Amino acid sequence: MRFDYEEIDAVINARSLAIVGASAKPVKFGSLFTMSQLTYGFSGPVYLVNPGEDEIMGQKVYPDLASLPEVPELVYLTIPAHRSMDILRECAGLGVKGVIIMASGFREIGEGGEALEKEALEIARRGGFRIVGPNCFGIYNPRNRLALLPGYDFSYTPGDVAFISQSGGFSVHVGRQCKSLGIDFSAIVSFGNGADLDETDLIRYFTADPQTTCIAGYLEGTADGRQLMQALKEAAACKTVVLWKVGKSESSARAVVSHTGSLAGSAEIWEGLLRQCGVIEVSGVDEMCDVLLTLKHLGRSPGRRLMLSGGGGGLGTYAADLADEAGLEVPPLAGESFSRLREILNAPGAAVGNPLDIGAPLIHLPVFEAAMREAAANASTDILVFDIALNFAFGLGGEEGLNAAMDVLIAARRDYGKPVAVVLYSRALGGEDIAFEEMQRRLQDRLLAGGVLVYPSMPRAIRALSLANS
Repeated sequence: MRFDYEEIDAVINARSLAIVGASAKPVKFGSLFTMSQLTYGFSGPVYLVNPGEDEIMGQKVYPDLASLPEVPELVYLTIPAHRSMDILRECAGLGVKGVIIMASGFREIGEGGEALEKEALEIARRGGFRIVGPNCFGIYNPRNRLALLPGYDFSYTPGDVAFISQSGGFSVHVGRQCKSLGIDFSAIVSFGNGADLDETDLIRYFTADPQTTCIAGYLEGTADGRQLMQALKEAAACKTVVLWKVGKSESSARAVVSHTGSLAGSAEIWEGLLRQCGVIEVSGVDEMCDVLLTLKHLGRSPGRRLMLSGGGGGLGTYAADLADEAGLEVPPLAGESFSRLREILNAPGAAVGNPLDIGAPLIHLPVFEAAMREAAANASTDILVFDIALNFAFGLGGEEGLNAAMDVLIAARRDYGKPVAVVLYSRALGGEDIAFEEMQRRLQDRLLAGGVLVYPSMPRAIRALSLANS
């Protein structure tokens, strides 16, 4: 079917909603999604439909779509696959704009399910509406308060990142993890089998969406590689595109077929396609979120020259090796910077250079401030990366000292305009873990609010910075 921006926009930015199969019974999809959507607070009317219920969660329940006060623009089907066809025919007769089919039991299970999926698509074509799914969690959109399953605790703040996913679970994982990093979305779409609206349609939609500047996604495969390639080229020409492609091994390709019924394709073909299109390829939820965080603060191609610093020579040597392997640079200090840092860091244990060893995880604050400001001002590097182990630093300065040190890095970022990243982690054991995890969260929030990137390990920091430059 031809791409139509207005048709897709009417689904993603729907103004009225019906949930067919809404339920008060725990653990049912109809119950979980109804609770999720009512908790999140859709901006328009939400109608609950179930012929066996009168009231759910304080809301009136209608026996069918025809009895609603108005025709809803979007209908969520939370009923089993075999019961969906009759409701789809009802949707076609009423003139709804979009239907989200959450149930599995379609193409991914074989011939019987494939026939059912084709029937659903034929009904949609005749009825003039679009389908998201089947076998999906749906749409999260903070602009109209549309919730994924289970997206009741997602951010209410609209952002500029769109995330599309053939996996419902990963759509939720990315949404929640990004929320903790201050990354907000224009929308997240879990589209499952993509029987109608697929990855190509959604990439084209978000390329045209003025709210979106970065398109990210989890893909298992595609039905039309040429169309996808064209859509990716067009998207990457004007926006940043980040994709996580799975199913590149023989065993994972089999899993892809059983999950969404998609064609996975070979690793070499996909890697070449994404590289040719100018797409950043990532692997895993953590790497996806690390790269999105880097892009949020630094944008594409922030610079390859790193200024590495921390309290320990081994840390810097390890980080320098990682940087070299990732195609990043750790250049020598410019002459004037070297001389000034030698004057500042004249205590035993310090080693001036790049990497820069300050001698301990935390040192006397005025000395630390002078050193970090000089490191940030160094003209031969693009990004300052500071490594700190919380439990060691806490023993030297307590949380007050840690806060003061982090404020120094925030000020260096602000005053010199050079990107600053902090590798923040704990080596605590046993019962100390929880206390340091809570402290790490507080410090992370402080740094992110000040425009400083935070990574939980040096390998993840180096990998994300390298990918942002790819």
